[in-house]
Amino acid sequence: MRAWRDVVDGVEVEVMEFDDTVESVEKASRLSGYPASLIVKTLLLRVGNGYLIAVVRGDRRVDWSKAEKIFEKKVALAKPDEVKALLGVEIGAVTPISPKVKSFRVVLDHAILNQEFIVCGGGALNRLFKVKVKDLVNYLNPTLIDIFK
Repeated sequence: MRAWRDVVDGVEVEVMEFDDTVESVEKASRLSGYPASLIVKTLLLRVGNGYLIAVVRGDRRVDWSKAEKIFEKKVALAKPDEVKALLGVEIGAVTPISPKVKSFRVVLDHAILNQEFIVCGGGALNRLFKVKVKDLVNYLNPTLIDIFK
C-alpha cells in the first residue's frame, strides 16, 4: 500500500493506493486494516424516475422497504451502466468526494456521524480515501434519513 495526503475537490484526504482492487467492503477492510464499521459505501439509487446517492456505513445496508415507504416510490440499486454514465466511474470505485455525487441529493447513514473519520472509495478500483466525517458532511451537505439497517 502507498499512502499520501491530498486535497480532492477542496477536501483534505489521506489517499491509500493498493496493488489489488478494493471494490467491496470486505476487500477494502482486509487491505486497509480498517473495520467495516469505518468504511462507507457510496451507492447510486434509482428512486422512481430519478436518482439519489446513499452514503452508508460498510456494515449496514439499505432497507429497501423502509426507503420505499419514506420516498413513496420504487427504490432500487442503479445498474452498473447507470453508475458509469452518471458518476463517471465503475461500481466499486465510486467516491463521495466528487462534484458528480454532489449534484444529486445525498442521504447519509446517521451511524457514520459517531465516527471521527471514515474510509471511502477513492475514484479508482485500487484507491481509498480516509476523510474526517465533519469534512465529508460539510462537503456533501447530506440529508439524514434513516433508510438503513
